[in-house]
Amino acid sequence: MNDSMQKSLDDELAALSLEVAPSRNLWPDIAQRLQPSVRRRRPMVYATAAGIAGACLASALTWGVLHGRTAAPLTPPAAQTAVFEEPRNASYVAARDELAVSFRERLALLDPVTRGKIEASLAVIRRAHEDIRKALASDPASPVLEQLWQSTSRDELDLYDHVVRATQPTMTRT
Repeated sequence: MNDSMQKSLDDELAALSLEVAPSRNLWPDIAQRLQPSVRRRRPMVYATAAGIAGACLASALTWGVLHGRTAAPLTPPAAQTAVFEEPRNASYVAARDELAVSFRERLALLDPVTRGKIEASLAVIRRAHEDIRKALASDPASPVLEQLWQSTSRDELDLYDHVVRATQPTMTRT
């Protein structure tokens, strides 16, 4: 830039006034914006209404299930006495036995402390499974007991599988 243009710009800036008066009084608008706004109560009303509706729906469903269960026809005693034994499907039994053999082989590879903990866990699972089977003999219609009985069977197989998988890398290394 050359000096003649610079001087003229400096002269123009110096000629500007330092204060500019607004065209109207702005303070009332500013003061209103600074005050905290009043929150609406609508969201709380909607949340309360949704909670009440949910509670009513849950109560109605619970009542319907409980009331429907007493009104259901009783099953004949022969159907109620279910035998809760291990599955006898040949392919299932063969696969379970094969997994159990692998489990015992791999368990022997572990150090004695780890092996003891795994064997203790397996004993707890088997005891629970047997206790639940006995409870089912006295209450065969209990869906909770039946689910727990099946769950302990899966827990035992899962324990077998975890041990076999955890020891797999040590067997494939050369």
